[in-house]
Amino acid sequence: MKKQLILLLSISILLAVAAGTYLLILIERRSSAYDALILLHQVEILRERLLLDIRKVEADLYSQSTRNPESVEAVASHVSDMENSTKTCLECHHEESVMARLYDLDHQVSQFSSALSRTLTLRANPEQMQDELEKTHLIGSSLINKVNTMIVLTNIELGRRTENALREVRRTKLMIIVLVAAGPLMIAILGFSSLGSFTRPIQVLLEATRKMKAGDLDVRIAGLKNEFAELGGAFDDMAQTLKGNMRAIQESEKRYRLLFESAADAIFILGAEGDDAGRIVQANQAAGKMHGYSVAELLAMNIRDLDSPEAAAALPERVDRLLRGEWIQTEISHRKKDGALFPVEISAGLFEVGGQKYILAIDRDITERKNAEVALQRAEQDKIVGEMAAGLAHEIKNPLAGLKVTMEILAEESYLAKEDREALKLATDEIRRIEYLMKGLLNFARPPKLQFEMTDVNSVLETVASLALKDRSSKRDGENSISVIKDFESDLPETLADPMQLRQIFMNLLLNAADAMPKGGTLSLKTWFDAASETLRVTVSDTGTGIDASVMNSIFKPFFTTKTKGSGLGLAITKRLIEEHGGRISIENNTGRGARFTISLPAARRGVSIA
Repeated sequence: MKKQLILLLSISILLAVAAGTYLLILIERRSSAYDALILLHQVEILRERLLLDIRKVEADLYSQSTRNPESVEAVASHVSDMENSTKTCLECHHEESVMARLYDLDHQVSQFSSALSRTLTLRANPEQMQDELEKTHLIGSSLINKVNTMIVLTNIELGRRTENALREVRRTKLMIIVLVAAGPLMIAILGFSSLGSFTRPIQVLLEATRKMKAGDLDVRIAGLKNEFAELGGAFDDMAQTLKGNMRAIQESEKRYRLLFESAADAIFILGAEGDDAGRIVQANQAAGKMHGYSVAELLAMNIRDLDSPEAAAALPERVDRLLRGEWIQTEISHRKKDGALFPVEISAGLFEVGGQKYILAIDRDITERKNAEVALQRAEQDKIVGEMAAGLAHEIKNPLAGLKVTMEILAEESYLAKEDREALKLATDEIRRIEYLMKGLLNFARPPKLQFEMTDVNSVLETVASLALKDRSSKRDGENSISVIKDFESDLPETLADPMQLRQIFMNLLLNAADAMPKGGTLSLKTWFDAASETLRVTVSDTGTGIDASVMNSIFKPFFTTKTKGSGLGLAITKRLIEEHGGRISIENNTGRGARFTISLPAARRGVSIA
């Protein structure tokens, strides 16, 4: 394209130079012709002047025959003018044929002047003077005829040259018009012929740019030549690079969005400056789920709306630390949509996008960790209490055994009164009760090591139900009896468990259920397999008095009991044994009456063992 431009400019310049040169030459020729024509007019004027001078001299000659002849001085002056005019004609021409005629004319003028001089000299002799006058008149008439002939020839030549000049003027005018018209026309032809080679590539590039602006990064340019082909190639490379960059940005954004949305912790992007400080700009699904709001609801809130009053009051101080470049980690309390407070661990830092500062805050619900810490603390306390209780029970056990034996011996003495014997028997029963409490305390403080094996839960529950309820039924009349409803899943998978401890778990639950129905009722036993969590479920439900909501959270704590003679260790031991089996236990009141215990135990296949 550069070569084409140079060629086009070169042709245009050459044409302009050629046209200009031609016009200059043409003007120069016309100027020369005009100069010659003007010179010819001057010659004509000079010859007519010469003719006038000759006629003056001729008139002076005629006046010599009159009464008032012209003075000699005037005649001499007129003769001088005639001779000067002749000399002027000789100075203006250089053509040989013209010069010959002029020389002849000059000769006749000289003869005329000589004859006139002789005539003027013979003024004293009238007869001779008359002869000389006639001769001089003849010479003057011949001279006048010759000058007239020359004037006529000059006029003819002047007319011819004038006609030629006018014709050349018209031709020159036409040529100038043609050149003036042809110049722009030629430039227009060259311009239009080259315009397509410029406009078509530009149109192709413009169309490709519009498509790229509309988002089509697959657009490619083809069919261009010269530098436009190189520009099109660069355009294609730019589009390809831009497409790659866009793909990388989209993949990066997709990864960020996936990470942002799939994170288990709550992630907030907050405003950091001015009135926007703390405003929630973005939040993930985990943040909404954690606080009970939808993401759309969170985006209309400020982070202080989620903070507890104490945490909200400290927000300006935290924002100020962040603006100073500090990355903060702390624990505060947040508030759910229902108003419940829960502990969170926040990790926050400052980042900047487009000159705007934002806060990235990652919140983690640490309720379970806090509960675990409390449970661990309670376990440590239970361990200490258990160790103390075990030591105390061991120290009390032997004296109690001695007291029990002594009282049993005394009770057999014959001299004792019946009232004393009954008192000793009552004391012995209380000692046995103390021994039972000591045994439970030792079992809680130093539980035996579990012996796991594949166990059929339905079979263990069936055996325990028949033993526990048989003992309770034998002490009740028909009106206060307990009816049992069993709903056992027939193909319930086995579980890895210690059968003896599992029997102890079920025995404690069934006895508690029976004790909760002193006036009789219904005991429901149900087992089933939850495929979703791969766990065995066992529910023990009664129609007793139920459990007060105020003590629901304390029911599994050691030494807590609602019975007048209970130790408060049964359910605590049950919960620990279930947890040692990898399961869970929960309690809730039935919709109608009574309470329901639910046990979850992991299902196991044969061949699987627990280390």
